[in-house]
Amino acid sequence: MNYVQAADDYILYLEVEKNYSVNTLNSYAYDLKLFGDFLDQNNRSLMLDEITSSSVRRFVQDQVIQYEIKPRTLQRRISCLKSFTQYCLKENYMKVDFMAGIQAPKSDKKLPSYMTLPDLKKLFSSLETDERPLALRNELMFKLLATTGMRRQELVDLTWEQVDLNYKTVLIRGKGKKRASPPSSSDRHSFN
Repeated sequence: MNYVQAADDYILYLEVEKNYSVNTLNSYAYDLKLFGDFLDQNNRSLMLDEITSSSVRRFVQDQVIQYEIKPRTLQRRISCLKSFTQYCLKENYMKVDFMAGIQAPKSDKKLPSYMTLPDLKKLFSSLETDERPLALRNELMFKLLATTGMRRQELVDLTWEQVDLNYKTVLIRGKGKKRASPPSSSDRHSFN
């Protein structure tokens, strides 16, 4: 089977059967396209059974040397290709895993930095006294992020249906739209 067709099938599978987020789908589609473009530009076969681990290593080398890709991004691209080949093997699109033996580079684990409680109080105080047009929205957004532990994307995706003004709670849907069914009280965060 042709790489491009298999990549299209894989993205559709992730969207329909795995219910991946739009951001994840876009990232995977981009990574798969980059590898396909690399194969094409270097006159390498786009037939799945003719792609070799040597081509993958050249792709990784090209990403690092030519484009100075950071280890974390390279890890994601390799992970995407490994997941793709597993799908292709399962669907019998190919017989040999061209990602076998390919290792992602190690990267330094970046520890998150947290605001101190006094800094957080200063931020909240500043937001509460702000009188610009979007001040109330900004205040609520920062307070939700700081007090609920929700991710930035969860806040961006928040809808009115998730807000219960009577109980003063917010239903937060996790990555991949995961949530308890039906929503339990532990899924909701109070915003008193």
